[in-house]
Amino acid sequence: MDLLQSIRAFAQVASAGSFTAAAQQLKIGTPQVSRAIADLETHLKTRLFNRTTRLVGLTEAGERYLVHCEDILTRLAQAEAEALGLSAAPSGTLKVGVTASFDRHHLTCLVSSYLEQYPQVSVNVMLAQQIPEILFSDYDVLLLCSSEPPEPGMASECLGAMSSILCASPVYLARYGIPQALDDLKQHRCMHLAGDLSSGQWMFDGPNGHTAISVGQTVLQSDLGDILNDSVQAGVGIGPLPVPVAMPGLRTGSLVRVLPEYRMKARNAYVLYSTHRYIDTKIRTWVEVAKEALPQRLASDQAAFSSLITAFPGGATTPGHDTQNKLTQESS
Repeated sequence: MDLLQSIRAFAQVASAGSFTAAAQQLKIGTPQVSRAIADLETHLKTRLFNRTTRLVGLTEAGERYLVHCEDILTRLAQAEAEALGLSAAPSGTLKVGVTASFDRHHLTCLVSSYLEQYPQVSVNVMLAQQIPEILFSDYDVLLLCSSEPPEPGMASECLGAMSSILCASPVYLARYGIPQALDDLKQHRCMHLAGDLSSGQWMFDGPNGHTAISVGQTVLQSDLGDILNDSVQAGVGIGPLPVPVAMPGLRTGSLVRVLPEYRMKARNAYVLYSTHRYIDTKIRTWVEVAKEALPQRLASDQAAFSSLITAFPGGATTPGHDTQNKLTQESS
């Protein structure tokens, strides 16, 4: 007996209420359907249908068995769809949510790399305000950066660590003074990305290990990284900037690294996606591209920043640090 074919015939007869109608829908002969049901009842040692000349109805055992059979056939259909999808080129629209905490400096590279490999897909990038339970009714995938792993129950991949540099402009430091210790930050005008603080604190690694410090007056909070960068350079306050965003200003001296003996604690970048059994091909391929491209770019950021520090020995970590020394002398 072909058990799967017998189950298909059983489910079709239960749906159609007729052996003849089920045979037509399955495109086989009525005797074949009758034989399949008879073999199944013999195998189960129970009657599944009550038969009359005009009506075929499920027995109580048949009703219970049908529930399991329908689940089996549904799962089989999902497995077949996924197997077919794995060999099919992705197409359609991919909805990518990006939280404010994610360094969007790398987003263009991810999108362009993906579209180059999968030109049949259209990518829709949206700013994600939060991570609600119904997240994946709005997005196919979500990019975020966090010091904590994602909530259990969400499928995720870690893409590497994103680092930020605490920066200010020479104009700001000349006006408000240069922080000499972490506690000095409590007296300064601070800025940060929305969702970038952990319990209202900045996290550092320094000479005394891991340290958390409450920020001072928050003069600006934004979910737009460009606004934060422009505001730091304009002298509005002190703020953490992603490494690739801060590097040009540090090289030219338009930015100064504040408290260079401390490093802001790096946070991991994640891509989140639905935990449904069937993962759409465009989602799977986006995750693959992100896992391949982003870790390399993040590692390059760190290497470039380390080279910049090495290029200025004796504690002068950047050209901007010379500016910081001058400012310290002028304020003495």
